[in-house]
Formats: sequence, structure tokens, C-alpha cells
Amino acid sequence: MRHFYRLKTKYLDKSVSDGIPQPQHSSSVTSTQQEPQSQAQQHGLYKLAENLKLSSEGENFPVDIIAVHGLNGDAYSTWTDKTTGKLWLRDFLPDFLPGCRVFTYGYPSKLFCEGSFSRVQEFGRGLLNSTRDHIEDLNGETRPIIFVCHSLGGIVCKQALVYAHENENVYGTVLKSTIGVAFLATPHGGSESADLAGVFLNIVNAFQATVTVGLRPKYARTELLDYLGHNSDALHDLFSSSRYRLQKLNIVSFYESEAIPGLPFLIVDRKSAQTGLSNEDPIVLYENHSSICRFASDSSTSYLSIARALRRIARQSADTSPQLKRSSTHSSDRTFNDVERTCMKLLNESDNAKIPETPPKPAQGTCHWIRSHPMFNLWLEKSESALLWLTGHPGCGKTILSFSLAQYFLNTKQPPNVLVYLCQNKTNQTNGKAVLISLIFQLINQHRSLIQYVRKVFDLQGSSMIQSFSSLWEIFLRILGDRKIGSVCIILDALDECEADSCHQLLQSISDLLSDTLYSMQREFKVKFLVTSRPYLHQSYVNTSLSGQSQITIDDRQAGYTNDIRQFILERVNEISLKRGYGDEIKNFLVQTITLKADHTFLWIHFVLLSIEKSLLTSKSELKKILARTPKDLEQMYRRYLSTIPSQHHENASLLLRILLGSCRPLSLDEMNIAFTLDTSHHSSQDVMEDSQNAITHTLQGILGPLVRISWPNVSLIHQSAKEFLLGMDSSENIIFPAMGKLNVRSSALQMACTCIRYLLLDDFKIDFFGPTVSHDGPAPRTPDDILESPASDFIGDLWDTDQYNLDTFFGGPDTLYPVICVSMAAKYKFYNYAALYWAEHFARCEEDAPHDLRVAARSLLDISQGNCRNWLRFYRTQMADSTDDDIIDNSPLGLASQFNLQATLKDLLGYCQPSQAVMNRSLYWASRLGHSGIIDILLEAGAEPNSQELEGQTALTVAADYDNLSCVIRLLSDKRTDINVPGRKGRTALSYACGSGCGDIVQELLAQGNCNANYVDYLGATPFFWAVEGEHRSIISTLVHKADINVNHKDKKGRTAFSWAAGNGGVGTLKYLLKIKGLDANIKDKNGKAPLLWAAGRGYTDCIEVLLDSKHVDNATTDNDERNALSWASEGGHYGVLHKILQQDNSGVDNEDINGWTPLMWAIQNDSPEAVAALVDTGLLQIDRPDHGGRTALSWAIEYGHFGVVEALLHAGANTEAQSKDGVTPMTIAKRFSRAKILNMLIAHQGSR
Repeated sequence: MRHFYRLKTKYLDKSVSDGIPQPQHSSSVTSTQQEPQSQAQQHGLYKLAENLKLSSEGENFPVDIIAVHGLNGDAYSTWTDKTTGKLWLRDFLPDFLPGCRVFTYGYPSKLFCEGSFSRVQEFGRGLLNSTRDHIEDLNGETRPIIFVCHSLGGIVCKQALVYAHENENVYGTVLKSTIGVAFLATPHGGSESADLAGVFLNIVNAFQATVTVGLRPKYARTELLDYLGHNSDALHDLFSSSRYRLQKLNIVSFYESEAIPGLPFLIVDRKSAQTGLSNEDPIVLYENHSSICRFASDSSTSYLSIARALRRIARQSADTSPQLKRSSTHSSDRTFNDVERTCMKLLNESDNAKIPETPPKPAQGTCHWIRSHPMFNLWLEKSESALLWLTGHPGCGKTILSFSLAQYFLNTKQPPNVLVYLCQNKTNQTNGKAVLISLIFQLINQHRSLIQYVRKVFDLQGSSMIQSFSSLWEIFLRILGDRKIGSVCIILDALDECEADSCHQLLQSISDLLSDTLYSMQREFKVKFLVTSRPYLHQSYVNTSLSGQSQITIDDRQAGYTNDIRQFILERVNEISLKRGYGDEIKNFLVQTITLKADHTFLWIHFVLLSIEKSLLTSKSELKKILARTPKDLEQMYRRYLSTIPSQHHENASLLLRILLGSCRPLSLDEMNIAFTLDTSHHSSQDVMEDSQNAITHTLQGILGPLVRISWPNVSLIHQSAKEFLLGMDSSENIIFPAMGKLNVRSSALQMACTCIRYLLLDDFKIDFFGPTVSHDGPAPRTPDDILESPASDFIGDLWDTDQYNLDTFFGGPDTLYPVICVSMAAKYKFYNYAALYWAEHFARCEEDAPHDLRVAARSLLDISQGNCRNWLRFYRTQMADSTDDDIIDNSPLGLASQFNLQATLKDLLGYCQPSQAVMNRSLYWASRLGHSGIIDILLEAGAEPNSQELEGQTALTVAADYDNLSCVIRLLSDKRTDINVPGRKGRTALSYACGSGCGDIVQELLAQGNCNANYVDYLGATPFFWAVEGEHRSIISTLVHKADINVNHKDKKGRTAFSWAAGNGGVGTLKYLLKIKGLDANIKDKNGKAPLLWAAGRGYTDCIEVLLDSKHVDNATTDNDERNALSWASEGGHYGVLHKILQQDNSGVDNEDINGWTPLMWAIQNDSPEAVAALVDTGLLQIDRPDHGGRTALSWAIEYGHFGVVEALLHAGANTEAQSKDGVTPMTIAKRFSRAKILNMLIAHQGSR
């Protein structure tokens, strides 16, 4: 309790603010504003001083300097020396920079604050708006701006610049005026003091919540600290977004060199305080984090360093930029919001776009032949979308050729967008969905604005979207249809290594896309696919629509390919000869012999040259022997390698090969060492390490020889073809040595399952690593009492301007605990990551073959009461971003067996005990969601209720349809108890989810049941037909119309029809299709009287408007309840293209008033769209000075809005500058009232010219 009262006394009883000594001002400087007395008054932009007096040398610096304080500071005390009361920005700087003006910006940055929940984003936007308003108040005067930022203030400033670039049309003047930034100890990379401070502030929050019951508590605002933690995601994202903006400015970064008294570390070290930009000037100041922004006199060395740096920036502006320039922006610099970052994280975690190995660089002069190949150029020059298929046998250099072409496209920028995906079935990501995720991720990285298409689907489906091929393909098509990206080249390398079913689905979708040329023309996109694979994959599609696409066989009599082989051999032989000192005779011998024996296989060439290079015997006769031992083809070569394994190591070789064949991803050398070592005699990780190999690389190479490839730190078989060879040999060929009889898929899976399970059950992991009292590095974590007794509770000085509470560190939080523990465990226990993530997958493949003791061991890993289970499960869910709930139902042995598809284990568990109905129902939910149809059969037979509503109200059937699991839907429908119409999340049925996700096969299966209600209404009032229209799934729309008795004119709760949804979403192809449906009413209005035509006009969909206007079924003169027509809605959005289309068709409503007396022209002026105004004026049908019900004209409103271009257009059209409202107010009066100086000058000039 004593610590409780210490905290209460120390933090809650302190005064709100301390007095600040009043400074004496220099006579040459005018102080234009008194310092606010209350904290609330210190928020915003305040002028500190201005000095318009020229220096004796006549040098003048007409710049505005804006100071931004840091965390827990304010607009004045941050910059004020506590001993002298001098505020250097006001008392020293104006004399040093004659002609300057100095401002200070304040925002609610207190760590302890009542009722403030602002974040850094709001602070940045506030600074941006204040700066813009300040510039507008200059009445046309242009003055350069330099920001001076302390600590968090630098982060706020960068955020402001990012927002300015994202809204350049609104904040262009800020970008144009800003010439430089001086950062004072800004933590661009965060602070190392995060962990201790985060713990400390969390304790303070807990105590304050307790002692302020019934009062308004002051909480430590840890949301501000997220931006300042060491290497925090927020800082990283902001730095990436602001990097481009800062490159155009003069940047000076001052960093501290002294620690705060009582602390053993710097708050912001040199590395964190620097941006790393080429235009940055880093300067050290011999100050600590608090004193770096406060100076007692104008002779202070540190002050003079800052003042001189500001002078250099001001001079550079005068020398190089008489008229301030503005840099352009690009969508790739766009900053994501929170939801968009979640989408990107979801894509990134599921993405396999990151190539695990850097592909070998082509030999000089190779891979050029493909560019002159007639089929390649035919494909490249096609005006429409097309596919080129490159086929070749293993080892022919397909991957090298792919990446060579990718680099060629990138260098020539033709096409402008190049995407590469390397399929590898050594990872869990090799399937069609992973390909799409990667392509989408790459496109968004190049054009960040494309995230809107992912966001739209995410809002409807959540994270389940990445599990649905249909949803991902639809996102992909929508992105390709975005006009800003231009043409795209997509290289899919080694597609034959993609999982068979999803590979077929992907190729079929590509085929459908290429076949529908009209679709591509309507969307105005061109995409070129380049696919590489082994011949068999292409041959399986020779009788499909893909057979009409171009195809090149790489290693079949291609002259260029043969030349590449010769060039590669020549380069490598020359390289080896140079190392070994071979003469021309030996070089020529090697080149000729290897060329004759190459047989169009780079793989063989590589290995034989590697053998020659490693040979210690270099005589010609020895080289002949090496070449003679080379097999005629790959299989013969692999058999030769197997036969050279030392007989005493046959069992070891068999074990190593089973590990390599069974692993789900390439293993690291450490992982391989442990997997090779671990057996039943080991009880702890220390036991394993004591028996492990001290030189595992030597062991691997010595036993397996050329069969293994070590690319540090990973180890794998030399090539995918080696895996196929080893797993494909029949029993008669396995007699190379007896132990090879164990090499098959099931035995390899059993080996890996056994290794993983044994490792997870080691004694080290019996204690719960994720519990509250476990230490991973020695001493247990400190308790609140320990922290209060530590020096952290008595820190002296200001770290981040902690004037009020003397809080010196912060950051951190409990959300980071589990990832940190995972990193710690993986670092210490080298096999834990692999074992925890993949044991269940391995075991699911071999359960039936597993011995009894292994099945018992596996069941113990499903017992949440055991630390071994809790550890791997928490590790798995943290690393895999698993959204599974942590309640007892989800974590029951039965539930876990169902989630991880352990069918035999599930049967065992059901045989040992009778689980509750709740556990079985939840297990059925997870099996349906994760696509485990075999588990579904077992659970249904055991009595699981298929209609039970589980997480988010989803049933087994609705979640199976939501996640596009056709086999699960079929199994569930086969159970007579399944009610096909029971709704799930948001009141949507399985049919609704299938329609929305584009799962045509599931839709067909559901409708075939006969009792499926195709008109079921969900919580939005929408039917499945609405969701098919929303997703623009025309094949499903057709199925519903022709196979189900649906009401195509049904209204949702807002009175909108599916046709209205299509018009409001810009689905032009869907609109065309719907207009052909018999009985569809295209003019049904919603509750606000808004017809589909008005929705399309208001959203600015020009293509949709054209389709609707051309249809005889659409009422072009329709108006809503406010009597607004299509022209009115298009004008409000400033949609010039829509206005142009409507006016071409019918301009009769161009001057119609709505119920408020507003015409389309009145609405057009709101969006500062001179083009839209001109389109209306050019009809010649407007009463340009027609007043609204308040007597005000369009010119009057445009002046109030400050839309210069619109005012100019109206004046050009003859608008009356003297028209009075009912209150006698003229446009001139409005301009003066709202300080529109530029517009006022234009009005005066216009009147004078008449």
C-alpha cells in the first residue's frame, strides 16, 4: 500500500502547470502576442516575434519560422530556459535573422490529460491546417517556412507533410512555402528506453484509475508513445511515407550527446535522430534531451549552431528558389490508414512474393535470344491481353531466364508494371491464392491508391477474403481495371510447382480472362502473362482455350538456348582455369567435352563444373575420370550420387533425406542439425545440443554430397527434380542401399512428425513461457513494487518535455509481449519455430501409420492443461496471426484436433470420452471454416449439430460458404439435419455468402437442394441477388435469374434495389447485364427518392451514366425527394465527365431549382471545379445571377468558399459583381468579410475593366 500512496501523492497531487518566468524583450524585436496563461490556450499557432529591421550588412531573411514542441511540452515552456526565463525563439533568434517572423505551435501533448484522446495523426493535421490558415492570412504574400521541431514535434511535422502531399489540391500552398526542417533530437527510429517506460506508465494508469473513482482521472496516454518506441511500426510507416517529401527540403538534424542526469543512456541516440537522407546535415550538440531546446543566452554554442543552420536554410532558399517550387506526389507515397495497414499486413503475412533466394545472375551475354524470338515479340506487341508459355525440363534455366526478362522489362519500363512470382512447393504458400495475394501485394506497393479495392472486399468479408480464390481474383481484376496503372506484365515462374487444384483454378481464370476480350476492352487494361513450367503442365492444357496462346519450348532446338549453354560453359571454364592456372589445352578440352555432354541441361553442367572445381587432382586424366563419371541424364546422375554415399552412413543418409523430403519449408542448418540428432533418449534441449554435430555443413556434404545444396543459412535438396526422383523410384530401384526403402511420402512425413512432437515435449517446455512469471533470459520480470523502488521512479529532468510529472521514459505495452517471447524462444531453441508451426501438418499426413506411443504423445500436445501444449499453441497463434479465440471450447483437445485436421486423433478422443455438445458444435465450425471435410464427417456422425450458431453467429454451412470450401458444403448438405436457410453473420445465409464471394460451384450446389430460399433477406434487407450484383459476379447473377425464383426488384432497408447498388458501385458491365433481365425496373427510387441514375451521377461513374442514358428503360429526367436531377448530383461532385455526357443527351434540366432554390450551378461551385461550371455555363441556358431562396447568387457562394477558379469562370460568363442578397450583401462584401484578398483584387480589376 505504501507504493500506492507514493504514486498518488507524486503524480495526482501535482499542480496542473508551473509558472514560467517572464522574459525581457530586445528593443529591436516586436513581441506581438502575450503568452497564454492556461494550458488550453496554448493550442494552435501563435506569433512570438517579428523583426522587420534590416541588419547592418543589409542582409534580410524574410522567412517564417514555426516551432513545434515535443511530448508533454507546450508552445512556450519547451523553448524557455528555466534559470533565465529566456525564450530563445523570441528573445535571440529575431535579431540573428533580420526580417524573420517566429511562431510557436502548441497541441495537447501532455502524458497525463483529462479528456484528450488526440493522436499524432490529429496533431499533424492540426499543424497543417494552422499553417495553411497562416499562409492564407498573408493576403497573397509568399514567405518561405522553416519548421523547428523538438522530439515528438518532428514526428508531428512529418505527419503534417505527408497529409499535405496526400491532399495537394487543398494544402499546396504549404508544400510550396516549406523550404526546410530543423529536427532537435527527433526519434525517427524511436528510443531504446521504451520497455522500462512502458511498464512504468501502465502501472501509473492502473493506480490512477483506482484512486480517482468518482472523479475524472488523468491517464498516461500511451497511444502517443506508440510513435516513439524503438523501431516501432508507426515510426517505420511514417518514415517510409515521409521520406520522399523530406528529400526535396533542406534538412538539419541535431542530436544529443549527453544523458539526462541519473540516466545511463541517451534518450534519442545519434542513429535514431538521423533520417539517413542524402540531403540531411547531421550536427551533434553537447546537450541532453531536455537542454537541447533551451538556451540561457545568445552566446550559447548550441544556440548559435541552430541559429546558423537556420540561416543557411534561409540563404539557400534565397539563392536557389526565388519563387518557391512544389514537388509532385505519386500514389506510391500515399500513407495507409489503420484499416488499410491491416489489409496490407494480411496480404504481407500471406504473401510469398519475397523470393527466398536471389536467383543466379545470368552469364554475360546469355538470355538475350528470347527477346528476338518471333513468338516472344508477337506476344509482347499484341494490343490486347495475352499469355506466353515457356516450357522446359528441370535444370534448363527457366528461372534464370524469367528473372532476366523481368530485369529487362524493369530497365526499359515497357510495360510500366512488372510482377514476378516464383512458385515453390517447399513452402506452404504454393497455391493459386498465394499467387494472387502476391500479385495484389506487389501492385499495391507500386500504386498505393489501389488498396481501395482490397479495402472494399475486406469491409465485407474481413480476413476471410484471403482464403477465397474468387474474392482474390475479383480484387485482382478490379485492380487491373484501374486506369492509372497502365499495362502490366506478370511473370509466373515454375508454375508446375504450384498445388495442382489451385494451379488449375488459376490457369482457368487466366484463360477466361484472355478469352473475354470484350471485358478487357471495357475495363481498358492490358495484361501480359509469362508462364514457365515443365512440359507436362502445358501439355495438359493443349485442348483448352489456352492452346491458342503463344508457347516456346526453351530447351528444344532453340539456337539461342544452345548458344547460352556454350557461353555459360565458356565463362565458367575460364573462371576455373584462371583460379587453377590451366593452359589453353585444358581449357579447350573442358569446353569441348562438357559442351558435347551437356545435353541441354544447365543443371548437369553446373554440377560437373562444381566437381571439377573442387577436385584436388587436376591432371587431364583425372579430369577425364570426373567427366566420365557424369551420368547421361539427371536420374542416372542422382543414382550415382546416392551410390557414392559411404556404406557406414546409409542409415544416416536415409534419415537426412527423409527430413529434406518431408520438410514443409527449407530448413536452416541449425534446424537440420536438431532434426538429425533428436531421438527418444533426449529429454531436454541441452541433451540434444550435446549430441548435435559440431560442423553440420561438413556432415551434410560428406554424407549426401552433391544431392544437397547449402545456401547459408538454409539447406535443401539440390533441385526440385531430386525430390521427384527420390520419391518416384519404384521398389526395384530402391536397392541402391536397403535404407532407401524408407524413402516415401508417408515415411518422410512420419519422420518429421516424430521429430517435431518429441521436440515440443522436451522438459524445457513444460513451463508456460507465456505465463506472467516466466523468465526467458534469467531473472523474473520485476513486479510493480520492484519498479517503484528502481531509479526509474525517481528520474530527474525532462526526457520528452515531462515538465509536469517528471516522467522520463515511456512506450511499450502488453500487445508486444507475445511476439517478443516468440522471438526469444526461437532464438534460444532453434527448432521450436518449425516444430510449433508444422508438427500438426506433418502428423495429419501420417496418423494412420503412427505408432501408439506417438499418437499418445500427439494427444498430450492437444491438452491445454499442459505447459507443452500452451507454449506451442500460443507460439503458433502469435506467429500465424491466428484469429482463433482463446476460450475453453476452442482450446479443447477435440477442438484443436478439428482445427488441425487430425482425423485419427479425433476418432481416438471421441472413443475415450463423450465431449459436450458445445465442444462438438464449435469443432464442427472450425472444420468447416478451415476446409477439413474429413473432420466434418466424423463430427456429424458423433452428433455435432450442423445448425448451431457459433462465432459471429456463423453456422458450419455459412462459414464453409464464406470461406469457399466446396467439399465442406457438400458434406454438410449430405446431413439431413442441415437447414440450408439458417442465417449466419449479419443475417446472411450460405447462399448469400457464396453469391458475394463469387463461389459459383457452391451456389449451384445450394440451389440444387430445392429448399434453398434465394430471396432470404439479411439484416441490411438485401437478398443473395444483391451480393452477387455487388461482387459483379455475372455468372452467378445469371444462375440466380434462371434457376431461382428471385425478385430482381426487391428493395433493401434503404429502399434501394440491386440495380441501384450496381449503379452506385460503378459496375458498368453488371449494369448492362441487368438491363437485359426481363422484368427489371431500372427506375425504382429509394426512400430518399434517389433513382439508380442519380446514384451513378453523384458517384461520378461516366461509363455507367452513358449506359443508363442510352437505355430506353431509364427515366433520364428523374428527380429525388428534394427535386434534384442527375445534373444537380453530378455538379455537386464536380464530375465533369458525367455532366458532359448528360448535357450531350439532354440539357433541359440545366437550370432547374431544387426545393432549396439551388440549381446545378449552385451545387457545382462547392467543389472548386471550374470545368464543371464551364460545362453548365456553355449551354447558354443558365440565369447566371439567379438567386437562391436567400437571395444569394452563385458568384456570392463561390467567393465565400474561396474557389478562385470558379469565381474567375463566373466572371468570364458575365456574373454580376454588384448583385445583392436579401440582406443587401454583395459579392464584394463577401470577399472582404472572409478575407479573400486574391479574389477581392480580381473583383476590383473586373469592375475596372468594364
